[in-house]
Amino acid sequence: MKPRRSRFPQNLALSLAILLAVAGCSDLPTKPPTALEDGSSAIATSEAPAEVLGLDLLGGGSNSTTTKTKTIGILGGTVSVGNFTVIIPPAALLQTATVTVSQPDLAHPVVNLSISPASANRFLLPVLLVADVKPMNPSLISIATIGYFNPATGKWETVASTVSLLNLTVTAQLWHFSTYRVQAGGKAGW
Repeated sequence: MKPRRSRFPQNLALSLAILLAVAGCSDLPTKPPTALEDGSSAIATSEAPAEVLGLDLLGGGSNSTTTKTKTIGILGGTVSVGNFTVIIPPAALLQTATVTVSQPDLAHPVVNLSISPASANRFLLPVLLVADVKPMNPSLISIATIGYFNPATGKWETVASTVSLLNLTVTAQLWHFSTYRVQAGGKAGW
């Protein structure tokens, strides 16, 4: 008598493939790297279930060359402008929020991060700010950090940062949005 083969692994594989095709990974923090953002935008007039989850299936949000605004939900997402990328991991937010990333002058390594509603500006998990430091003087990259402008003191404060000499990036974990910059030796980067 021939043993009966279970169809469970085939059904599981098919179910996972369908789930991935429907959900995609284009807006999740684990999305594959792309050379260019598509630049397209669509404005949603109401909060769809996909937006609540952070799937952003319609590519919602707006952008310009130095500012990008995107709706991010509980599944997280990414927003990139100029030399900066903000990666919001799943479960960092308890609610859907509008995230704006702005690098006012592409020749200077300063980025303004904002989130609406203001009550969403405290994260349950740290958000990553990744700065592309290719324009920086190569001799300064190894000592580069991310700095935070403290409005209470009017001074820049260093944030714990990690440098990747392989990728030429500096990364910091953020617990709130504000104004940040790439710096080396206490001075703005490039």
